[in-house]
Amino acid sequence: MKLPKTYFENLSASRYRQYLKLLPALKSSHVKAITMIIFTFAALSFLGIFAINPTLVTIVDLQKQLADSQIVHEKLTTKMNNLSNLQQQYNLLAGDLPAIYGAIPQQAEVPQLIAQVEAIAQKSNITITSLQVSQVPLTAGDAKESTALSFVFALEATGTYDNITRFLSSLTNFSRIVTLESVSVSKDPQQDGLLLEIRGREYFKK
Repeated sequence: MKLPKTYFENLSASRYRQYLKLLPALKSSHVKAITMIIFTFAALSFLGIFAINPTLVTIVDLQKQLADSQIVHEKLTTKMNNLSNLQQQYNLLAGDLPAIYGAIPQQAEVPQLIAQVEAIAQKSNITITSLQVSQVPLTAGDAKESTALSFVFALEATGTYDNITRFLSSLTNFSRIVTLESVSVSKDPQQDGLLLEIRGREYFKK
């Protein structure tokens, strides 16, 4: 049934109140649902500002610390592996270290050198007629330069060609490093043999 437009204008006050009672109340289920949704979003926003946000910051900070810890762990692992490899290499060279240290001794050890040269000469069947050692340096001088030091020795000996050759080969290949700066072989005017003259250099590390 269609009501005329002026129907509500002619209603009495009591009749108008009866129509108002038919309108949905504020506390209806539909309004309650909308209100709960609004309050839920408001509560989530509040939690996001005051509770969730600090938690997210903490999570990000913990992730950064974890990443830094992983980097440190990788570096320590690499360092440990390198040290292990160095230890293995040292163990392999341990048997050769005495020979290495003996090649360039920490001191000049002139008496030991003279004894070794005399022993080589005796084994090579040559006769040493003169063996002199120049002044031995006691310091390395300028600390910025290498600390390797050296001294010169001069030797004269007599013997056959084969024996002199054997002596020179042994002298340049024995435990200590020796360089021969000059070698002269001539006929010995006093004996039936050859005269050997050597100027050599011996090294040590102070």
